[in-house]
Amino acid sequence: MHWRDRFKVYWYHRKQTHRWKGDRAKSLGWTNEESQFCRFEVIARATDFEKKSVLDLGCGYGDLFELLDSIYRLQSYTGVDQHSGFLKTAKQKYTEDRCQFIAGDMSKMPLETHDVVIASGSLNYICRDSDYLTNMITRMFDLANQTVIFNLLNSSQYPSRNTLMSYHPQGVYRFCKTLCDDVSLIEGYTEGDFTIVMNKAV
Repeated sequence: MHWRDRFKVYWYHRKQTHRWKGDRAKSLGWTNEESQFCRFEVIARATDFEKKSVLDLGCGYGDLFELLDSIYRLQSYTGVDQHSGFLKTAKQKYTEDRCQFIAGDMSKMPLETHDVVIASGSLNYICRDSDYLTNMITRMFDLANQTVIFNLLNSSQYPSRNTLMSYHPQGVYRFCKTLCDDVSLIEGYTEGDFTIVMNKAV
């Protein structure tokens, strides 16, 4: 992501954090905690995380780890985010040896492969690079040993505005099918959102 776009995202969350002190979900840009965890629950049901290594791109406060680890025995969890304030809180809360947090640009920084690669909410930002989404999906697919899961805003219900970009579900689905035969599109769990699951052949 271009540094100007990264700065815009950083500033957006900085303002949200000051505006909604103590409300982690709203600091991350979610409508509320229920909205955030509705998406997390879809991710948790999308594949079997038992004894899997997980890479969470745009992890925020790392709260997806708490949900997944309450259901499955994760092998490891790695959260990546550019916002140092989010990661500071995440490191204080989740101190397990299996859990680590890394600061940086998830679109460019070197990362190791993991069994499951996730992006929840972190691909929704407007970017001056028109190929950003397809490049990120390809990058996630290359980093995943088994499964890629990500959610996006649905353009038919949530028009792009200000900081956030929305997409047509079928268009994203068709692109994912160029990379992978086993692709699922999940809709209907909440208004204005959809989830894509890509399973690699093993």
